[in-house]
Amino acid sequence: MRKKLFGTILAAALIVSQAVAVFAAGESKTGEMTLVGDSVGWYELREASADVLPDLAASAPEVMAKIEAVNSGAETLQSVADLAPELADDLEGKVMLTKFFDLIPINGGVQVEGGKYKVNLSVPALSENVSEVGLLHYSTGRSVWEIVEPENVDYTNKEVTVIFEDLSPVAVIGKVSGGADASVGTSPKTGMTYGWAAWLGAAVVLGAAGTAVYRKARHE
Repeated sequence: MRKKLFGTILAAALIVSQAVAVFAAGESKTGEMTLVGDSVGWYELREASADVLPDLAASAPEVMAKIEAVNSGAETLQSVADLAPELADDLEGKVMLTKFFDLIPINGGVQVEGGKYKVNLSVPALSENVSEVGLLHYSTGRSVWEIVEPENVDYTNKEVTVIFEDLSPVAVIGKVSGGADASVGTSPKTGMTYGWAAWLGAAVVLGAAGTAVYRKARHE
């Protein structure tokens, strides 16, 4: 009897561990963005926060609060239109492929004609299901929100090349077709990530297994 009970518990624990793995895998690439190619060594990326951008937090606290809220998931991408109504239509139906990052030039960055900055970024969440890829950018120098169209989108290598007039907080956005929704791997109807759903299901199974063990023990 003990062997059967142990087997039941072990099976439930295995399901839970698999759910954790699914959750980790589903969440790992969401929000990531790294420098590639000629941009390596010429720029630095830091996840945008008040600690990373103290000047922005002081001069435009509402912008900083919005960026942090969107990064944390407390507010949606579309909520940026609260501060930039002119972008409402362009943000409609789009999702965040990355979080907001502060893009910082090193030794002047890679500059092209007009003193603009050319940047190559790796975006793991990029796929053939994503269209209308853009860079949502807040210019700290011009105090304006804008969507910058990339010079090139390489779906095979999951990379984008973009030219900025100036550098400050930026996030990669796009329109995802099919069943996937915001941040890649989120149910459009419930807003629950597949990993969380798996975790919840596993918790139910484990709870049921525990109840069964308790009942069997009492009857024994």
